[in-house]
Amino acid sequence: MNGVEPAKKIVPTARNQAEVWGSPIDHSLSPALHQAAYKALGLPWTYLKREVTEATLQASLEGCGPDIVGLSLTMPLKEEIVKLVTKRSPIVELLGAANTVVRVGDGWMLDNTDPWGVSSALSSLSTSLATAWIVGAGATARSVGYALARMGTRSVTLIVRSLERAEQTRAVLIESGLEVTVRHVDSVVAQAAPDLVVNTVPGSNPFPMVGNIRWLTHESSLFDVVYAPWPSPAALAWEGSPRPIISGLHMLIFQAVRQVRLFVNGDGDHSLPDEEHVLAAMRKAIAGDSANSAPQA
Repeated sequence: MNGVEPAKKIVPTARNQAEVWGSPIDHSLSPALHQAAYKALGLPWTYLKREVTEATLQASLEGCGPDIVGLSLTMPLKEEIVKLVTKRSPIVELLGAANTVVRVGDGWMLDNTDPWGVSSALSSLSTSLATAWIVGAGATARSVGYALARMGTRSVTLIVRSLERAEQTRAVLIESGLEVTVRHVDSVVAQAAPDLVVNTVPGSNPFPMVGNIRWLTHESSLFDVVYAPWPSPAALAWEGSPRPIISGLHMLIFQAVRQVRLFVNGDGDHSLPDEEHVLAAMRKAIAGDSANSAPQA
């Protein structure tokens, strides 16, 4: 799948460690997810979170000791890391963003597990996904669009605040096989609703200028990559809708499972031993999070 040399299978030792980097990072649920997975696998590994910014990313990467087997990356590092590591999977080459750094010998390899997380989170939807709107045009929007293309979506409309900044994402999604329209958020009016609306912009109402969007919420399913706090502004806008609402917590869990595969097996396509048990442990580890109560498809 990756088209690059897979990392060697890790030999479990007490020294193995992985980390999640980003800024801000205090809210991250990745440590709870990964620690639960390693415990379920019987691996004496640690997984820590570290505040790393774009300015400190290179020095932090160069300072990693041999005990660090992998890194999870969140905002704002997914695009910056591509400038620093040359060994990459084809999906990273296409999307221009990575959320996973895997130890390969004395160096690193980049991968992106977000699209797999998206498709897994949406797999329970029984409705058509032929058309979709994606709010936002950053790295996550590209991952979402790529995943939707693999799931049979034909056309996507990017709802954005900056038409100019959306050009890179538009080009990537066209290359992924999608028909792409870009629309400024202020120009969204009542019209034919898509099968799915995806919000990739944290902490905001995705349609602040639209007013009554009942025509949209009652016809379109919602996938909000935001999972905290929950319900998110987008989820609140869909309150009372007969359509499914899916929290980004599900994407987070599934992309983390694929990261664990990469860190442990050196290959994201090979399942973990008793993976259902691992998944159950990961879900239990964050069961107290409010997003877990989100309606599911």
